[in-house]
Amino acid sequence: MKNNLALKILFVCNAIYLFAALLLGPLYAVYVQKIGGGVLLVSITTAVFYVSSTIFLILMSQRGDEVKEKKLLLAASYAIRGFGFLGMIFVNTALALILIQIVFGLGDSLGTPIFSALFAKHTNKKMEVMEYSDWTLVANLVMALGSIVGGFIVSGLGFNFLFVTIAFLCFVSAGWILFTPKDVL
Repeated sequence: MKNNLALKILFVCNAIYLFAALLLGPLYAVYVQKIGGGVLLVSITTAVFYVSSTIFLILMSQRGDEVKEKKLLLAASYAIRGFGFLGMIFVNTALALILIQIVFGLGDSLGTPIFSALFAKHTNKKMEVMEYSDWTLVANLVMALGSIVGGFIVSGLGFNFLFVTIAFLCFVSAGWILFTPKDVL
């Protein structure tokens, strides 16, 4: 990865997104309680996320390879997730939270396979294990940091501030990918 600009950009942008998402990650159940839900709503909304992501992934698997500008789908996935996090500010019912999880499922189904495809495309074939290991190391560290920082943000500034922060970081990732020259990604 030393001289691989594409991998560096993918690492940074996805690390920003993962950090942002994990700001909420371990606090999600607390947030659901705050809007009047409980353990069952946490379970239902989590299931809705995975089922919706799976349904959208089926569509993605059929059409994703036809897309010439894959980086646009990756940027869109970060933006969709950012809008989803902004939408969390306005959630006050179980139905609204379920609908937001469908938005997150769409974002996930666009972003995850595209990130993986772009990553694989730009991997040095003689150093694949090292580059995937480097990514996993970075991802684990930023997710751990996000988990801790999220608790401090919510404790001091509340969930709404957290959601705006997460959305902003998602939009930073989207913009960075969007404005990366075609020949790089």
